[in-house]
Amino acid sequence: MSIWFFIIPFTLAAALPGPAQGALIAQVLTRGGRSTLTFILGMVAGNSLWLVAAISGLSALALRFEAAFVIVKWLGVAYLLFIAWKLWTSAPDGIQAQAGGKRGLVAGMLLTLGNPKAVVFFGAVLPQAFDLTALSVSQIAVIVALGLAIDLGVQVAYLMVAARARAFIRSPRQMRAVNRSAAGLVAGSAALIAMRS
Repeated sequence: MSIWFFIIPFTLAAALPGPAQGALIAQVLTRGGRSTLTFILGMVAGNSLWLVAAISGLSALALRFEAAFVIVKWLGVAYLLFIAWKLWTSAPDGIQAQAGGKRGLVAGMLLTLGNPKAVVFFGAVLPQAFDLTALSVSQIAVIVALGLAIDLGVQVAYLMVAARARAFIRSPRQMRAVNRSAAGLVAGSAALIAMRS
């Protein structure tokens, strides 16, 4: 068994653009990179909880409580639609004043915790890399730290690219177009999440 059987699939899965990255990019473009950090921390925390659940063998248990995850998923969809509406109707510079704070953290966690397929992914990948029955506490800590580092690194890379794009927005007209485009991205992310079974 090799740690690379965890690192490579997880890095690829984290790097693939999806609804969470669409929401992340929209937040960076409208609020800036600094206020999006809490959103990223929420995403990473949610994925870390799924990782710990998979390591602990709770994958099957988590999937048995699917109704709870359906509720979390719909809360996440509702929150994303609220953000999309605020973006669409905002003044060209109105959204920028809002901070990510606790709301960003909660939104990021809702996005990842509302997707129990993450625990299935971890449950499928981890046994290929590790003997889960023989892991020590320190080995589990290393796996979780590695997962945190990979996920955080990938999401920060998305943030940096979006922040560079944001630097080209100079006029209120451009900002309104960005706000409306970001609203579309966020609403599209909500739709993709809503369509997940």
